[in-house]
Amino acid sequence: MSKEILEKLDAIEASVKTEAAAAAEVKINEAIAAAEAAYAEKVSALEAKVAGIQAPSIIKPEASIHAGVNRSVKEQLAQFFKSGGRVEKELKMFEDESHHAAYMKEASTLTGSGAGIGGRTAYDPVFAALRLANPMRGVSRTVATDGSSYQFRAKTGNAGAQWGYTIQNNGGATTESTTIWQLNLQDLNVQFPIRTAALDDIDGLEANVVDDMLVEFSQAEGLSMIQNSDQAAGTYGGTDGLRGLDQYAGAAATYAGGSVTTAAFGTTGTGSTSGLHSLATYDQLTTNANTVGAGNITYKDVINFVYSLPQQYWTPNAKFVINPVLLQQIRGLTDDQKRPIYIDGLSRTDGIVGQLLGFDVVVNKYVDTPSQLTTGAAGTASLYPMYFADWSRFHTIVDRLNMVMRRYDQTLPGFITFFGEKRLATSVVDPFAGVRYRSTGTST
Repeated sequence: MSKEILEKLDAIEASVKTEAAAAAEVKINEAIAAAEAAYAEKVSALEAKVAGIQAPSIIKPEASIHAGVNRSVKEQLAQFFKSGGRVEKELKMFEDESHHAAYMKEASTLTGSGAGIGGRTAYDPVFAALRLANPMRGVSRTVATDGSSYQFRAKTGNAGAQWGYTIQNNGGATTESTTIWQLNLQDLNVQFPIRTAALDDIDGLEANVVDDMLVEFSQAEGLSMIQNSDQAAGTYGGTDGLRGLDQYAGAAATYAGGSVTTAAFGTTGTGSTSGLHSLATYDQLTTNANTVGAGNITYKDVINFVYSLPQQYWTPNAKFVINPVLLQQIRGLTDDQKRPIYIDGLSRTDGIVGQLLGFDVVVNKYVDTPSQLTTGAAGTASLYPMYFADWSRFHTIVDRLNMVMRRYDQTLPGFITFFGEKRLATSVVDPFAGVRYRSTGTST
């Protein structure tokens, strides 16, 4: 009985092993088939990619006379070496005289410049000539606004204080008042197209265009801040431009060397002529008159000019703003023994203009030259080549919060259109905080 049971158990175990082996074999075959299918799919994909690659065509170099002669000489030398003679061999380089002439002509061309005959051209980085950015930036006080106009307000007059123990009830004349003036922010803008092909072909062109445009804006505002009159048409913006320093009144009607006028506030209100103050103006001892290139400034003029500014404005913010031509004349001043008066006062060891009589110097070529550029009638125009002021109180630049810079890709087919716009205003704020130097001319 037990023997039969054992035999049945052995039979069952053998049957289970056989079924397991068959199942494992089926799984192995399925896995192999799946792997083969995946491999075949990857190979097919790779073959498709390879077939899609456009192999570069083999470029055969153009035949040249020079290459043909070299090849002929090499073949003759190889035959001579293999022959074993090695005694003497006459090499044939040219077929005839015309062949030699063609060879020499081609050789002379190849040994010349590579331009136009296959040589590679290298390119220097694109650049733009430098412009003088507005020197008034960093000198004048700068404020920002989000409005379209800006109003200045000044307290004027005296309280009328009097000496004495008893309480003074307007013991002296009380002249307390205010002066206001308001300016609209003026607009400076530009738009211009550049061909897309040019931007693609010339590396760095766009960056240079934008950088130079920004400096051009600064140059335009620098000229307008000094030279423009916002009361009449003119070169530097006219009624659309800024209120330039040169247009302010204050100079004496008749030129008087060595004299200085008194500053005063302009009219109060919101009209276009309000706030045109009178500036204290010092007249050079000897006028440059109508002489082109005249330089009659003296050491005494420089001293007189500095002391024309009230002492309370001799602050760390007090600076000279000088035309480079006048600065050159000042640096060239000599004493009675022909020795330079300014040796260390105007220069530092690094060669940069430093100080004059203890105050910083800012060079600004947009300020008037000290003499007329062309011969004309004497005293036909007032020229102001130098200012001395506490600039944090004397002059203010009002900027709109943001300058607009845009690049339009689809405005004009085939072109990229650039647009830039900024809005600002400028004004003398405290007319008592500065004095200007007049080298020639009549009143403004």
